Amino acid sequence: MSFVSFPAAGAAQQQQASAQAQKELAKDADVRDIEIANARLLDAIASGDYLTYSCLVSDDLTCFEPEGCGHLVQGIDFHKYYFDLARADDAAPRKKNTTMVDPHTRVVGDVAVVAYVRLVQDGFRTTRCEETRVWRRMPAGDSALSKWQLVHFHRSAPANGHN
Repeated sequence: MSFVSFPAAGAAQQQQASAQAQKELAKDADVRDIEIANARLLDAIASGDYLTYSCLVSDDLTCFEPEGCGHLVQGIDFHKYYFDLARADDAAPRKKNTTMVDPHTRVVGDVAVVAYVRLVQDGFRTTRCEETRVWRRMPAGDSALSKWQLVHFHRSAPANGHN
């Protein structure tokens, strides 16, 4: 039977490497959680599900988006208007498909930024826009849907793809 012993410096280096590996695993889990939350948010927007949307978004959300006409939009009432408008439309809403293309997610402490191109297929029409979303980690137990809540986003004007 043989035993391998590590000198004190080797043990410290091994602990440091182990701690670094655990941080990387936690970061990977955070990235996965954020991308899942972001996909849920986009699905809620596409399907007109305001309840899910409001659970994933901070009440004091800020954003720059084409509908704001160059102004910083604050709060979620601005967005609720569009959910209400879609629900009030007599025609049955057409199913849209939303795709996040090549998301890049960066976690810094309790804040995360995800940037991607968003494709929306609506019938035979596809539009694209660039989006950056800023998420904040929520205290445990604050939200049943996600550990993360959207606090800010920036969305470019949609560009047409294939018609």
